[in-house]
Amino acid sequence: MIQPPVSLISSVSARVRDSMQVEVRGNYHRITCRAMSTPVNIAFVTSSTAMAQDLGRAAIDWIARFEARYSRFLPESIVGQINARGGGGDWLDLDEDGDRLLSLCAEMHCLTRGVFDPAALPLLRIWDWKADPPRIPSESEIRATLELSGWNKVERRPRGIRLPITGMGIDLGGIGKEFSVDQLVSMARSFGIADVMIDIGQDIRVTGHPPGKDAWHIGLEEPDRPGECWTGVRLTDQAVATSGDYFRSFTRDGRRYGHILDPRTGLPVSNTCQAVSVIAPNCVIAGILSTAAFILGAEEGLKLIREQGGAEACITTEYARHQTRRFSSYVPA
Repeated sequence: MIQPPVSLISSVSARVRDSMQVEVRGNYHRITCRAMSTPVNIAFVTSSTAMAQDLGRAAIDWIARFEARYSRFLPESIVGQINARGGGGDWLDLDEDGDRLLSLCAEMHCLTRGVFDPAALPLLRIWDWKADPPRIPSESEIRATLELSGWNKVERRPRGIRLPITGMGIDLGGIGKEFSVDQLVSMARSFGIADVMIDIGQDIRVTGHPPGKDAWHIGLEEPDRPGECWTGVRLTDQAVATSGDYFRSFTRDGRRYGHILDPRTGLPVSNTCQAVSVIAPNCVIAGILSTAAFILGAEEGLKLIREQGGAEACITTEYARHQTRRFSSYVPA
C-alpha cells in the first residue's frame, strides 16, 4: 500500500505550522496558514478556549497531512508515487481515504461529462505560464499529449489504481482544496462548533453565522478589477467557489492565453468567460461546477448548473453577467 514517508508528513507539517497565525476577538477565533500553495483561513465561534485550541491543532495537522499525501508537486506523496510508476504495469494499492478521494474524482468526472478531468496532468506539463517568455506547445505536441490524458484511460479496482501508459499522470488540484474545505467543516461540527467559515484559496464553505450577524457575507471579485468586489452573497449553510483565469494569463501575438485548460482540446479556454461563481450545498460541488461551467461557456455552463439540485451561479463574460434564477436571492438587498 503506497503511503508518503513519515519524514515528508513531518516536514510539511512543520512548514504549515510555521505559517500559522491566530486571532481571537471574544468568542470569534480566526486561524490562518499557508498550505497547498494557497492561503487557508479558518474562522469560527466558540466560548471555549480549549476547544478552539484543539480544533486549531487538529485542522492544521489535517491540512498538512492532506498536502503531504496528495500534492503532485511532492514526489514522495501518494499522487507523486502513482505518477512516477505510470506505465509500469503494476497495480498500486490504496488505503480507504485515498480510494474514496479517487472515487469522488470519478463521480465528478461523470457529473461534468468529462469536463473535470484529474488525469489531464500531461497537458498541464506542456503549458508553462511561469516561463519567461511563457511556452506555447505546438499543435502536434498537444495532439500527442492528449493521447496520454483522460480519466477514461486510468484503470481502477477496489482500493487500487494503475496508469497503463508511460507519461500518464493525475493531478488533484481541481478537487483537493474543495474536498479539504468540506472535511474541515465536518471536523468543526464534530467538535460541536456550529458557526464556522473555511476558506482555502477562495473555495469557501460556511455554517451558522459570525458574532452579531445573521449570516456570513462573502464578496465576489470583479474580474476586470482584481481585489475589488462587484457584489457579495449572504450564506448560512452553503459553499461558494469562483473559477476564473484573470490572475494567471499571458498575451502572445495579440492572443490571450489563460491558465484554465479544456481537457477535451488541450487548449486554454477562450470563450469570453471571465469568472464563474457557484453556490452549492458543499464545496466540492461548487468548485467542480464553477470550473466546468467556465470551460463550457455561459450557455452550456448554466445548463449544467441548473441540472444540479441546490446549485445557483453567476457567470461573468466580457459582455454580460448571466445568472441562474435564484442566485439573486443570496445577494443582500
